[in-house]
Amino acid sequence: MKSDHKRIKDILEQHCGKRNAIASHVISEEIGYPMEATQAVSRKEIHATAEEYDLPLLSCNKGFYLAETEEELAEYNENIDSRIREMDRKRNLVNDSFRRKHNEDQH
Repeated sequence: MKSDHKRIKDILEQHCGKRNAIASHVISEEIGYPMEATQAVSRKEIHATAEEYDLPLLSCNKGFYLAETEEELAEYNENIDSRIREMDRKRNLVNDSFRRKHNEDQH
C-alpha cells in the first residue's frame, strides 16, 4: 500500500494550475483522514508532502494546487506579502496600544 504522502503527491500532481485547485476535504476523503471543520490533519500532511517531494504547492480560496505559471507564483507571493504587511500592522497597533495603556496607568 502506498504511503499517505505518496498518495497525496499523486493527487496533487493531477491538480496543476489555480483553475484545477482541490479542496483539502476532498484530499481527506480520498486518503481516509477524519472529516474536521478545519481539515488541520490533511493540511499538515499536504504541506509535509510538498516539502518531502519538493512540490511547488500553492493555495487559494478553492484549495491547493501545484504552480504552473510564473503569474500564479507572483500572485501567491503578493498574497503572502500582503498578509505579512497586515500582520505587521496589527502587531504594531497592539504594541502601541499596550504601551499607551501602561504609560497612562503609571501616571
